[in-house]
Amino acid sequence: MEKVKKRYDELVALIKKYNYYYYTLDKPLVDDATYDELMKELIRIEEQYPDIVRDDSPTKTVGAVIQTSFNEVRHDPPMLSLNNAMDEADMNDFHERCAKLLGTFDIEYCAELKYDGLAVELVYENGIYIQGSTRGDGEVGEDVSENIATIKKVPARLQGNVPEYISVRGEVIMRHGEFERLNEQRRQNGEPEFANPRNAAAGSLRQLDPAVTAQRELDIILYGIGKMEPAGKVHTQSQLYELFRQLGLPAPHYYTVGELQDVKAFYTHWMENRYTLDFDIDGVVVKINRFNVRDTMGSTSKAPRWAIAWKFPAREAITVLKSVDYQVGRTGLITPVANLEPINIGGVIVKRATLHNFQEVKRLDIKIGDVVKVIRAGDVIPKVVEVLQDKRHDAKEIVPPQRCPACNSVLQHEDIYIRCVNPSCPAKEYETLCFFVSKDGMDIEYAGPELLKRLYEQKKIKTIADIYALTRDDLLQVERMGDKIVDKIIDSINQRREVSLSQFLRSLGIRNVGDHIAKVIARHVRSLDKLQELSPQELMRIPEVGPGVAQSVYDYFHDEESLKIIKTMLSNGVVVKDEVVEEASENPFKGKTVVFTGTLKSMSRQEAESLIESLGGKASSSVSKKTDFVVAGTEAGSKLEKAQTLNVRILSEEEFLKMVGRE
Repeated sequence: MEKVKKRYDELVALIKKYNYYYYTLDKPLVDDATYDELMKELIRIEEQYPDIVRDDSPTKTVGAVIQTSFNEVRHDPPMLSLNNAMDEADMNDFHERCAKLLGTFDIEYCAELKYDGLAVELVYENGIYIQGSTRGDGEVGEDVSENIATIKKVPARLQGNVPEYISVRGEVIMRHGEFERLNEQRRQNGEPEFANPRNAAAGSLRQLDPAVTAQRELDIILYGIGKMEPAGKVHTQSQLYELFRQLGLPAPHYYTVGELQDVKAFYTHWMENRYTLDFDIDGVVVKINRFNVRDTMGSTSKAPRWAIAWKFPAREAITVLKSVDYQVGRTGLITPVANLEPINIGGVIVKRATLHNFQEVKRLDIKIGDVVKVIRAGDVIPKVVEVLQDKRHDAKEIVPPQRCPACNSVLQHEDIYIRCVNPSCPAKEYETLCFFVSKDGMDIEYAGPELLKRLYEQKKIKTIADIYALTRDDLLQVERMGDKIVDKIIDSINQRREVSLSQFLRSLGIRNVGDHIAKVIARHVRSLDKLQELSPQELMRIPEVGPGVAQSVYDYFHDEESLKIIKTMLSNGVVVKDEVVEEASENPFKGKTVVFTGTLKSMSRQEAESLIESLGGKASSSVSKKTDFVVAGTEAGSKLEKAQTLNVRILSEEEFLKMVGRE
């Protein structure tokens, strides 16, 4: 018994740790399959030995600890989790439990996709969006209203016959294309990549600055309801989805209603075809369709008895780690890459997989020669997730390199990262060239990585400045280059000789400076000459510019080689235009925060918010102590009441129009 108790305590501690990293830090330590196995073991022990069950067991809790950075939102009713079915036997057991409670096997189910994202709740009063929050621990979540408002599919106002109050629940996700774009951007900026789209979505939604969230294209699917007043409009899950569509809310496109056999057919179809979707799913959610039947069955403190998540088998395979290569990125970051015995994972032959960084190598305790478990994270990116320690023999340590594999320079160690700091490293030079011409850089068409590689190897280009010195003869000397493609390349280069300061700045590939920060800095300093004069302290006075960004920018513009490259670019015909920023004239809303509530007769909510921004103000979706004005239209909701409580100045639509000169 003592042995069982010890293992039980170990499982509780381990799963709580994994929950914290997954839900709170958005940094999963293990793959879903491993986590599910541990949870199954925990449940099995609790069923066999009920006397040792702890009140703080993960089987009795939902989600995660609330971060103090956000205000708390209490969910009414609580946002519960779901029990899992890992195979068909588990699904049959669920059906039998439902039949036993209801006294019949004739049960109508609704089956829908299980989206792999971050659970959220949206609240509307009189059709107006007033609040958005994360699930948190199920009882209390985080107020991320402004961040959720940046999601294009979240309507600011519902359409049709709207209820007085409705809280809806669903999942914020990130589609594969956006995930790849975001990670590519982070690679180019020397930032750690997101492990999968779920964590990218969670990390994006929980940004303290909504402007950062707005830069990342998030999606949302709504599949549940918390509370609706007046009640009684819908009686089934399928009717709920029709209501969502009538109101303009994003409901699931893929679901089925029927008996158990229909559920199984739906599950099989999507298990086989989930890779055709451009977002991640990890199973199917099965719910009893009729709400009155659900009421009969009730819920536990953690999960409803009338629903279950039927998980897909993990997309994984077992293979052998043969060797490790080290890739050098644009910023000099060294990434260990596993060379594997080729394996078939979901129809794709996988030979290589990222090991991310050397902290991950240490965490996995992985060695050359090990038998390893590999998954395709997000069904796309191969990733080593586990070492089968019991199969280890004659394994060799993975020793971090001391010198750069591309230039043989001594590497610099920075926390968990290893970096080549040699500015003339050929790998860094090549990656810098690739970034410069990419869509995130100057967007020079037809100048792809293969062409750049051949030009670099032939010593026709070395730095980004050399691109603007290329001639037709230079390009025609490259193998397989004809007159037509050469003309297109030259024309594309010429089209990018005159650029704004923000585009120029982002294209340089300065560490920690992506598109958004480049725009922030450019709008503040206006000119390249002014930018080159600023000290790190002066740069840090720019909003959103922290010490790391400030130092990176300062170092770049005070590096002899970088200045030489910029000078050469300018002499090669590049014109960096001063950043044009429309100055807002003096008006009552310049520098002020404004919240709109209710319906405006003269313009839409979006038009009103755009007007405020054009006047130099900020349009916000939630009322706080920092709010300067609340503009109240007809049928104003709780935002008006909150403004009155906080003594925020309230304007009628007529007063607002008078103040903006549109009376």
